[in-house]
Amino acid sequence: MNTDDLQLPYSVKSRLKGFGYSDLWPPQEEAVRAGILCGANALISTPTASGKTLTAMIAISKAVIEKGLKAVYISPLRALAGEKYLEFKDFFSEITEDKEIRVCISTGDYDADPSYLSGCDLIITTNERFDSIMRHRVKWLERVGLFIFDEIHLISDVSRGATLEFVLTESIEKYPDAQFIALSATVNNCEEIAGWLGFKSVSVNWRPVKLTESVAYEDKIIRYDGSQEKIEGSGNLLDAIVNRELDAGHQVLVFAETRKKAVEIAKRLSSISKNYAGTIGAQFPEEEEETSISRMLKSLIAKGIAFHHAGIPAEYRVLIEKLFINGKLKVICSTPTLAAGVNLPAHTVIVNSVYRYNGSRMEPIKIMEYKQMAGRAGRPKYDDSGECIVIANSERQAFWIMDNYVRGDPEPISSKLNLKDTGLLTLAHISISRLSSEREISTFFNKTLFARQFGTIDIHEAIDYLYDAKFIRKLKNGKYEATAIGKLVSKLYISPSTAKEFIKNIPYIKNERDLVMPLICLASTSEDIDPKLSLNSGDQSEFNSILEHEPRLIRYISPGTYARSLLGLYAWVNEFSEQEILDRYRIDPGDLFRLTDSTEWLIHSYLELGHMLGLSASKFETAIYRIKYGVKEELVNLVKVEKVGRRRGRALYNAGIKNLDMLAKANPENISKIRSFGPDLAAKIVVEARKLVAKRGRE
Repeated sequence: MNTDDLQLPYSVKSRLKGFGYSDLWPPQEEAVRAGILCGANALISTPTASGKTLTAMIAISKAVIEKGLKAVYISPLRALAGEKYLEFKDFFSEITEDKEIRVCISTGDYDADPSYLSGCDLIITTNERFDSIMRHRVKWLERVGLFIFDEIHLISDVSRGATLEFVLTESIEKYPDAQFIALSATVNNCEEIAGWLGFKSVSVNWRPVKLTESVAYEDKIIRYDGSQEKIEGSGNLLDAIVNRELDAGHQVLVFAETRKKAVEIAKRLSSISKNYAGTIGAQFPEEEEETSISRMLKSLIAKGIAFHHAGIPAEYRVLIEKLFINGKLKVICSTPTLAAGVNLPAHTVIVNSVYRYNGSRMEPIKIMEYKQMAGRAGRPKYDDSGECIVIANSERQAFWIMDNYVRGDPEPISSKLNLKDTGLLTLAHISISRLSSEREISTFFNKTLFARQFGTIDIHEAIDYLYDAKFIRKLKNGKYEATAIGKLVSKLYISPSTAKEFIKNIPYIKNERDLVMPLICLASTSEDIDPKLSLNSGDQSEFNSILEHEPRLIRYISPGTYARSLLGLYAWVNEFSEQEILDRYRIDPGDLFRLTDSTEWLIHSYLELGHMLGLSASKFETAIYRIKYGVKEELVNLVKVEKVGRRRGRALYNAGIKNLDMLAKANPENISKIRSFGPDLAAKIVVEARKLVAKRGRE
């Protein structure tokens, strides 16, 4: 089917031509034949890189440009949402009909009022943020004509699946007149999922780039068709394959089973990649604190290789992805999280092992996870073919991998809804619906995939919990509504158990002078903390010493405390360097950022709850700044100045500039002589300090 034949405005078809889209690929054509341009709801299940984004583009064009409605694109990850935002913004930027198409993104600040998005035509968001948007009950949602849910096979994901299933079920019920499109990787129960949703099923197992799946062991590669190829070279099999692929001019993605293994492989392979690396020309991120991880990455990147996992700083992840896409990096050694993340294809994918550590033992990965990794092989528009090679440690294992993974079908999508706190979802549903009887709540949950696959969800316990916590109340007509505090908990996007634990401790918090440690303890206890880090061997004595030094803190710590998270936060606010935190507690810089970011969000939530219940917001100010910037109390006023931060703040303090007033009165020339300050920066921060002092005087 030619794009000229599509029932779309001329400007859209012209834009498609300009982007090189003249003919639809088979999955796109099947989606059009299923009626996605005529308002049909559809589940589109096709392999990675088979053109689902273009399918979304044409459906959005129909809804927004021709019908004048809004569209919402919901992604499971912030990184994916950011990628789609750039793609859609680029595509729609020069389409001129009656008005400019305004593309917006909203992925964080779950409690932020989303009313500001009313002026947008296309909103890109995440599952969690969309859940939050619905809880705010904004009017502009009624003007949405199209909802697109991406990667819905992640309903099977233990950590993300429940939210995705909930928002899918909730939005279909609440906006029955809108069109819905669900996008998924290939799954073997597509018909079942489409039946649950009430959608048409479009399942096409087609890729634009041929994929060869193989297994390697000893000195040979066995392919799907039974053919074999001998690998030349001595030593490590993985090294020999990477050397061969780089010699052929191919880029390689290596998926390792752990972060440690990804780093180990990258370091070893750098002796090979350096022979194929040209001038990288990387502009490395500006860092407040350099760590051994960033130093190692700089060294490896210069050799045309890098490791990639959630523990490295976000700025480095972005840099690595950009360098790889531009062909500067030849090899990335990653954990499997990259396979479900941004679109980063390579000609060759190597899976180092099909086993993962589950916390107690090694176990085989799911076939779906393998297929996600294999799907990264082959770059559309650049390669005619791609290859995924799995490393086996014996002939017996090689044939098992071939039968189970290469020739196997992905697992069916199965609900993980009951693994999530049903109290949280029940409160969310009541908040969105305004008023609901117990029967109506049960009816809603019986529409979920969980109910279809496993039977009725018992919501009696959840309702009792919310009622006892005073988050909901029962009206005379038998219906439940959220109380003022319940509505706030729902909008803040924290779990009811997190809110209940904080509220229980308010009498003690009122008597605290410094809230930072009580709040850190409460945050570490919370199920909303991210990441959840349990103690390593050797950490217990440090944890005990904190409690011995400040025994009052025990009241803020429940048995569910993620104690290494607490140790990391304690070290952070006491100005341990990122390297010290890495060395002492094995908390990587990327994990430390997520930890402080989620704690800052939780403390903001505690502030909002406390304010409603009579606590002064000023009690939280010092704690918020100490968590945000990682400083002791004496630096709080200094880090309020933009560009100061923890390292420069400490340098100013040690130079005798101990507060904001002293900084405002300082001579910029003297500031410029302090380490890490130059003339321009010194002048800027003095001006900023004077503004803050003047503002304080006016208040």
